[in-house]
Amino acid sequence: MEQLKGERPWPATGGSSTRSSTRPTKPASWPCLDSSLASRALALSAAGGHHLLLVGPPGCGKTRLAHQLPRLLPALSRKEALSITRIHSVAGQLHGIEHLQQQRPFRSPHHSCSAAALLGGGRSPRPGEVSLAHGGVLFLDELAEFPRAVLDQLRQPLENGAVQISRSQQSTVFPALVTLVAATNPCPCGWHGDRDHGCRCSISQRQRYWQRLSGPLLDRLDLQLRLERRSAKEVAAVLKQPSPTQAAASWCTPAQIERARQRMQRRNPGGDSNGRLSAAALRQTGAIEAAALELWEQLINQRGLSTRSSLQLLRVARTIADLNDRASVDRNAVAEASCFRCTDLLKQPGAQ
Repeated sequence: MEQLKGERPWPATGGSSTRSSTRPTKPASWPCLDSSLASRALALSAAGGHHLLLVGPPGCGKTRLAHQLPRLLPALSRKEALSITRIHSVAGQLHGIEHLQQQRPFRSPHHSCSAAALLGGGRSPRPGEVSLAHGGVLFLDELAEFPRAVLDQLRQPLENGAVQISRSQQSTVFPALVTLVAATNPCPCGWHGDRDHGCRCSISQRQRYWQRLSGPLLDRLDLQLRLERRSAKEVAAVLKQPSPTQAAASWCTPAQIERARQRMQRRNPGGDSNGRLSAAALRQTGAIEAAALELWEQLINQRGLSTRSSLQLLRVARTIADLNDRASVDRNAVAEASCFRCTDLLKQPGAQ
């Protein structure tokens, strides 16, 4: 308890715990059997703290991509490690560990979980899955299978980075600064748009399926990516590439991501990631070129983007510029950012 309060230092990591206390070794680069766009989405999410939605048929690699993300995130600072350890201690999940947590959490609750399990609650408030994922990744697989009422309660924690639980005379706040990764099929049967399987769903069935997910929730998912299953020939071609330099479009280095994050910390108010920039901060520090703003306005009108979605597009464009080591956001960055808004198209009647 004294250690959790900061009154006594934690022992050196490594102890006799059966759990690994060290962070998994990061590769200098990692192979991606999916499209280069999927690699890019992971890099943008890791660098800018952007929430990510993966849409695709069964077997296209949604879960595999989600599990890659924690490896791209930077090592925990001591402040982050202490905060994560405190949360897991309150939840009774340290199980005898006597040193600070060293790995970023990865939590993947089942779609049948209740609001209390996801957000926290109880007579004596305890943190839920979103707080247990603080500082790491919250993965919601089969997103459309979660009760809509539960998902809608997730909106404020994603916005504020914290969960407030109120009980009669008491209010408890748990931190919940997470990177959300959500995965879902494109339709009830799962095969809409797949080149090898015919979709059995009608347009109205697909529309009802997407209506399970509220617009405000989808607006909070900065990166929305449509995935396709790779053919055996395409997978074999990737595996035959002997070096990362021959697959530059499909590879990315954690060092590039770390440099982009450091650039954000120096530039953004409070050292925030681009994914958490307010509209005012984005206007003051975003350095968005006039041609980029012109294209941005065109996209808003063409796609009918909400205010939140339009701001998310600019935040992603700012992260693209940071990964490209550019001081300003140009037209190309906005054009690339617009590629990560697949649900704007999927929800349209007759979308392919």
